[in-house]
Amino acid sequence: MDQRSATAKNSTIIQGAAVRACELRLERRTVAADGRERVEFICGASGGPEHGYVLGVVGEDISSMIATCNACPIPDALEGRRSCLNLVPVRPFSGDKRSLPMAHSQVQTAHGSAPVDAYFPCRWFYTLYGQDQPRDTLPCQSCPHWFPRPPLELIPGYWPETRKMLRIVKGEERILRPPTGFTPAPTRPAAKTWWQKFRRHIHL
Repeated sequence: MDQRSATAKNSTIIQGAAVRACELRLERRTVAADGRERVEFICGASGGPEHGYVLGVVGEDISSMIATCNACPIPDALEGRRSCLNLVPVRPFSGDKRSLPMAHSQVQTAHGSAPVDAYFPCRWFYTLYGQDQPRDTLPCQSCPHWFPRPPLELIPGYWPETRKMLRIVKGEERILRPPTGFTPAPTRPAAKTWWQKFRRHIHL
């Protein structure tokens, strides 16, 4: 995806360039060795605010971040109609914090053909896939556990769950525990007659 494609979709302007908007791209403030504040752009899908991959730094060259984010399939999935509470997309990066991702599928970026490595685990069904988690959200289309995705800050335990899914797709953790998905509380139908209301009141 080139910069014009990102502009056509939901994008944000960073240092004069259009970058695909993503709820998982975070900003982390640190202090450099010389005492000056340093603001880093972090890929939350690669480990969260404390452990995520550094995409770029404010005030420095961010062309690599632009290419990486504009090619990533995760924003489309999170903005899609079936974006779900139980979806935990992850994106492992190879090498150190500043290396580019390794390839499993090829997509177009501003620098030509570059790889994207993204997975879309579900808190309910990740135990069925092991290390080979889904590469798209097709399994979500008819899922009985689907629930509209709320704002990220309202999802309990999201970053620990992200790190767990990363360990699974990397083969660093065996799946031994039961699924951790959320199920909306069932709603009881409203009572229609006086005797139904009475039965409900006395818990019959």
